[in-house]
Amino acid sequence: MTASHNPPEFSGVKLFNRNGMEIPKSDEARVERALSVSVMRSGGKFGSVVPDFDVVEEYIDSIVSRYDHSSAPLRIAIDCANGPGGFVTPRILKGLGHDVIPVNSQISWRFTARRPEPTSETLEDFSRVVANLGVDFGFAHDGDADRLVMLDREGRVLPDSVVACLALHGLVAASGTVVISENTSMMVAEEAQRMGFTVLRSRVGKTFALLQEKGGVFATEPSKIIDPTWGLWEDGINAAAMISCLLARDPGLLDKVLQTGWNYRQTNIAVPVDMRELQERARDFFRKFGIAEERTLDGYKIVFEDGSWIMFRASGTEPKTRIYCESKKIETLDTLIQEGVRCVELSRRLG
Repeated sequence: MTASHNPPEFSGVKLFNRNGMEIPKSDEARVERALSVSVMRSGGKFGSVVPDFDVVEEYIDSIVSRYDHSSAPLRIAIDCANGPGGFVTPRILKGLGHDVIPVNSQISWRFTARRPEPTSETLEDFSRVVANLGVDFGFAHDGDADRLVMLDREGRVLPDSVVACLALHGLVAASGTVVISENTSMMVAEEAQRMGFTVLRSRVGKTFALLQEKGGVFATEPSKIIDPTWGLWEDGINAAAMISCLLARDPGLLDKVLQTGWNYRQTNIAVPVDMRELQERARDFFRKFGIAEERTLDGYKIVFEDGSWIMFRASGTEPKTRIYCESKKIETLDTLIQEGVRCVELSRRLG
């Protein structure tokens, strides 16, 4: 039961199969139809489930045993967003030998400290804390800890692509297929290819399905990591353990990963739009920038002749339209985002 990265009023139930993967939408619909028929019928009797092991302790022990205990402890701040990650992530990082400073680790389904989605806006207070703690870096989770965001020692929220690239370096595999979502930075694709991996693109929220189908070695979408040697689910806690272990061995790797030519930004507009209408309008809006390719794998993505791109996608969890954009020139990024917002707002007015 979770609201994931959403406010508490979005709390609901997620169902997983025996492999730890979210069940398909078709199976969710079957469950909902069954509930609508049988929910008013009494089951006749009530029972209880008594597990024969402590699942939290087993989870913690399993992750700690995956990684080497650090001989060069790092000082790490971790903002757990008042979610259940507060029970687990600080203990795992401490178990790996690090000096850990937990923040917002008191559990509350109301997310009393901040909104659960870890963004530059929601992490403003934590950013100031990190900058004054003298830590090596900071981590931040969303409500159910499947997401992981990283901050540098100055308290700056780093691009999601940094977490993905670091996790790539933490893999045991040296070759194979890497699955990345359509809205993932080119920085990740280029780093994976440079390391010798084959890169496939997927819809957001479905990377695990393509990962399983192709027998891949890694999957990612912004702020989410899947390591199939651990499981076919997005796990920000395992990602935090992997990255902290990696940086304890190679402290300079973070600076190397940050040396990229790509600038990435996401903007959310609090209004749903008709994607077909938006696609037609966006094509007219952006024709002047030199369209090299149009993609409809997930929403609508325009790739420009200089490699820059912009993508429009309806949120799957909230009444919002999400805009993703990337360019090697910050001024181009600013212009594309401004035009994208104007395009969405015009679609709202005329829709």
